Amino acid sequence: MHATTFTADQVRAAEAPLLDSQSHPDELMQSAAHAVFEAAKAMLADGTGGRTLVLAGPGGNGGDALYAGAELLLAGHNVDALLTAGHAQERALSAFTNAGGTVLERLPEGSAEYALAIDGITGIGGSGGLRGELADVVAWLQGVKVLAVDVPSGVDADTGEAGELHVAADATVTFGGWRRAHALAPECGVQLLADIGLPGRPLHSALLETLPEWAHEGPELVLANRAVPGPGQWPSSLIPLPAAPVQPVEPGPYDDKYSGGVVGVRAGSDGYPGAALLAVSGAVHASPAMVRYAGPQAAEVVRAHPEVVVTQTLEDAGRVQAWVFGPGAGTDKAAAAELSWILRQEVPVLIDADGLTLLAEHPDLRQQVAKRQQTTVLTPHDGEFARLQKAAGVAAGIRFEETLALAATLCATIVRKGRITLVAPEDEPHLIHAVDAGHSWAATPGSGDVLAGIMGAHLALAAARTPYADAAIAATTTGAVTVHALAASLAAETPFGPATAPASRIAEFVRPATALCTRDTHA
Repeated sequence: MHATTFTADQVRAAEAPLLDSQSHPDELMQSAAHAVFEAAKAMLADGTGGRTLVLAGPGGNGGDALYAGAELLLAGHNVDALLTAGHAQERALSAFTNAGGTVLERLPEGSAEYALAIDGITGIGGSGGLRGELADVVAWLQGVKVLAVDVPSGVDADTGEAGELHVAADATVTFGGWRRAHALAPECGVQLLADIGLPGRPLHSALLETLPEWAHEGPELVLANRAVPGPGQWPSSLIPLPAAPVQPVEPGPYDDKYSGGVVGVRAGSDGYPGAALLAVSGAVHASPAMVRYAGPQAAEVVRAHPEVVVTQTLEDAGRVQAWVFGPGAGTDKAAAAELSWILRQEVPVLIDADGLTLLAEHPDLRQQVAKRQQTTVLTPHDGEFARLQKAAGVAAGIRFEETLALAATLCATIVRKGRITLVAPEDEPHLIHAVDAGHSWAATPGSGDVLAGIMGAHLALAAARTPYADAAIAATTTGAVTVHALAASLAAETPFGPATAPASRIAEFVRPATALCTRDTHA
């Protein structure tokens, strides 16, 4: 499932009637605080001991943190508080001191005796980063685990943009519904959701009621997923951000090597032979069907992967149900002509790496993309995105908004790669998907080539199973991103802890990652 996120205004609109209906002051705040307490208790359960420091600002999140600190004190933990603005919500502060908590006048000199800090400095209305005088607080937090209330302080709840001075959390607990920042900001760490509310009136239901009036006329809808679960054992009341669904790859009883999604790969050159091997490897391990390779590395490809059908030229490749073009393919006139040929084929096309450079340099190729009836998927990293953005005349702005704008301008699905990968479907101008990999082990040379092969195989498989529908693009691409992220995580595992995950090793783990992602479909 894809998790819906909400804007700060939607959250405030949903909370307003609940706040008006409280049976006693701070009833909703105390409900939120209990979720913070449960998350904090789980983070303190490693047996190392140590104190907890509550960083309480003057707003509601500061109140949540202080009430949670009071619960921790009553549960036997040692808790101090620092009022970052010199004052805080009075009832919450009284509850904290009445429970035996100590309010510090200054930041502790060192963090060695502290196991956890609860960040309640700012709330969802905060933007533009923290005040300069809090720099010492942010630096102090480098030595402890951090639990953020709602959104890490200094991170914009609606855009996920982190200010120059901000908190990076190990985990963030939020209430009722996901904020956009949980989809867009890696500073959130492990994202956790508690469905708080009043008796018989959960906040999540109130948030869902805001969608009809916002879905088309209001702000863009951001859907969120996390590929690899974060560390920690969490109580069942705290829901982690879910993984994107991945289409099953098991062949049906009447499938054969041709009907299960044949993918063609044009990658690699004499200068970059490895790109061909990595892209093909990703496709081979992701697909039960045939993989065809066309290009100058045919001999090397078939030597490494004897199951692949190879040719030197595109025209001789035979029928496919999706094409992958670009990794290491070159940017000369011959490569441009090859890309033009592929774009004329009536199948989904994925363009990566050198193919994206060709698009940025050749207006006629961009026009071909825009006029295609079949799906075109572009997979830039941020640097490649900037070149395409400039060539297409799309204004710079917030990361997810400019990604949507480029998708609309080029009439293509944009898969903007990174720790948080954004997928802007070409036919959904008001909707974007965000997939948090959950780690950064895939930030290594050649990793994108492997992803191109995986995604191309998934596009071919989807095209083979149904008359290809654009509505399936987002699900297909987010699923491929999820498999790749999990494969990178598995590739980094060693008996001694995580280590590097070279691209060739990531490709080797595509099969077990696929099995993990689709095992529920076999139950």
